[in-house]
Amino acid sequence: MLCVCACVCVSMTMYKQNVFINEISYVKTIFCLLLLIRASTATLRPHAESSTDMAVLQLASTTPTPIPVHSCSNWTAAPEAAVGNCRFGKQAAQISCYGGMNNTAQQRELLLAEQLLLCGWPQLVFNPHRELQQFTQLRSLTIENSGFKEFVFDFPELFYLQAINISWTNLSHITAHTFKQMFSLKILDLRWNQLMQLEGPLLQLLPRSFEQLYLGGNPWNCTSQFNWMLLQPEKARMLADREELLCTDRKFKERQMLLVMHYELLLKSECESHSDLQNCSCVMHHIIPKSHIPLYTVNCSHLQFQRLPDYLPANTTTLLINNNEISDVNPLRDNPHYRHVVDVHLQHNLISNIDILEDTFWLEHFRLFNLRGNRLRKLQVYALDNALNENENVNLLLLSKNPWHCNCKFGMRLRELLTKYKDIVRDAWNVSCTYMQDDELRLSKVLMLSRQDICNIGAENETRIHYLDWLNGVMASLIILILGKLAYDYYFYKYHNRVPWIVLKLP
Repeated sequence: MLCVCACVCVSMTMYKQNVFINEISYVKTIFCLLLLIRASTATLRPHAESSTDMAVLQLASTTPTPIPVHSCSNWTAAPEAAVGNCRFGKQAAQISCYGGMNNTAQQRELLLAEQLLLCGWPQLVFNPHRELQQFTQLRSLTIENSGFKEFVFDFPELFYLQAINISWTNLSHITAHTFKQMFSLKILDLRWNQLMQLEGPLLQLLPRSFEQLYLGGNPWNCTSQFNWMLLQPEKARMLADREELLCTDRKFKERQMLLVMHYELLLKSECESHSDLQNCSCVMHHIIPKSHIPLYTVNCSHLQFQRLPDYLPANTTTLLINNNEISDVNPLRDNPHYRHVVDVHLQHNLISNIDILEDTFWLEHFRLFNLRGNRLRKLQVYALDNALNENENVNLLLLSKNPWHCNCKFGMRLRELLTKYKDIVRDAWNVSCTYMQDDELRLSKVLMLSRQDICNIGAENETRIHYLDWLNGVMASLIILILGKLAYDYYFYKYHNRVPWIVLKLP
C-alpha cells in the first residue's frame, strides 16, 4: 500500500506541474503526502514490536557458553593466587578467583557478574549458600582444581544460573537436593571428581528445562542405583556421556556402566520370572574381561527348600542354599543348568549320600563343595579320591560336622584321604567319626585315630598279631633258604656237571 500511495502522489504532482498549479492541486498533494507518512508509520510499528519480542525470546532461550574446561590448569601462576584474590574482567561480566575470594567483600561488581571461575579453592568444604548468594546475576559457574570434598549446604536460589562445571576436585558426595533450587539450570558438568555414588532422584529434582549432565571420570561404584539409566530412557538421554562411564569397584573394574546395568536388569528379570527363584537373591559377582560374559550368584539360603532348584540363570557359577531341608544332590548329576555351577554351598541340610556323583562331570570340575553339617555317614572314598586327583579346578571341600561312622576299613581310608588332600579339605582336623571299641561307641577326630583304635585291637589281638609276625618270619626264612639252595644247585651243576641228587630221585 505504501508503494501505491507514493506512485499516485508523484504522478499527480508531475501532471500538475505540466498543466497548471492551483489551490486544488496543492491540497491534493498535501493529502497524498499525509497518507504516505501514515502508511509508513503503520508499517514500521509492527516490525519494531516484533523485533523486541524476538529479542526477549532469544535472551530467554539462549544458554550461556560455559567457561572452557581446564581453565584452571595453570592457576598458580596467576598473580592473584599468592593472596587468594579475584580478578575482575571488563564490565565486571566475568570474575576469576585464584586460591580464594579474599577481595570480594562489599564489591558492587559481584551483583553484575555473569560468569564466575573459582580455581584452587583452599578449604576442604565449599559452602555454596555463603559464597554464591551475592552473585544474583550469575549465569555460568566453573570450579576446578580444588581440594574440597563436599558441599556443606545446598546451592542457593540463583534464578539466572544455567551452567555449572565442577571438575578436578575431591568432591565425593552430593545429595539429590544439592541443585534443587537451580530453576534455570541446563548444564551440569561433574566430571573428574571423586564421586562413587549418585542418588537416583537427582535428575528428577532438576528443572524441566535441564538438558545435559556429565559424570565421566569419577570412580563409580556400579550398584543397582544406576538402573534408571535403562529404566528411564527420557532421563538417561540427559546423561550426555553415559556411554563413557566406567566402573571402578572391585567386582566390575574398568567395565562399562551401561553393560553392567544391562546384565543386572536381565538377571533380575530371569530370577523373578521363575517360581523356584522368586524368593532367592540373584547378583552378578563378576564380568569376564575380554569376553564380557557375566557370572552370577544365586542365594537361596534359609528358605526351607526341600530340593535343589530346577532352574538357574545361564552363567550361574555359585549357588548358596545353606540351612534348608535338601536331602539329595541329583540335579548336580542330571540337570544341565548346573553344568557350570562350580561353587555349591549346601551347609546344614539333610544330605546323607553323595555316591550318585561318582564319575560325573560335575564332581570332576567343581571348585567349591560345602557339605558341612549334613547327615553323611559314609562315602565312596576311592571315587572321591579319583575325582579330586583329576579335578584341576578344585579349591575347597568341607566335610566336618557330619555323623561319620568309622569301621576299620572305611576309617582308615577316610584318614588317608584327609591326610592326602589336607590343603583342599581345610576342615580335615575337625572331621570326627564314631567307632566301636570294647563294645563302646566313641567319638574322635579322624586324623588322630590309629589303626589300633579304629580296628578295635585289644591286648589279645596284640598277641595274635605277634604270632602272625612269627609266621611271616618263618615264611620269609624258608623263601631265603629255597633261593639259597637254588643258587647252590646252579653252582654245583655249572662246575661239576652234575645235577643235584634230589633231581635223580624224582620220578
